[in-house]
Amino acid sequence: MSGVLAVGLVLLALGNIGVQFYANSRDLPGPGTLSVVAHVVAALVVVAGQIVADRYADWRAPVASLGVLAVAGATLWTFWWA
Repeated sequence: MSGVLAVGLVLLALGNIGVQFYANSRDLPGPGTLSVVAHVVAALVVVAGQIVADRYADWRAPVASLGVLAVAGATLWTFWWA
């Protein structure tokens, strides 16, 4: 589950970047710098957490998976659902 959320957040970050470039080229407002930067940072954090979750079999794996879920949930809540 956390791997799917990590990939989804990476795709959302890439989509935000693409929409911002499109908006800038057409002189439209777009999602904004804060949204783009926050999505990129969140994507980097969840990918790092997912790497940890995939590589270890001890207590670090579930903690990293929960971290991925928390960061993805906070990002989705803040920028998409709120």
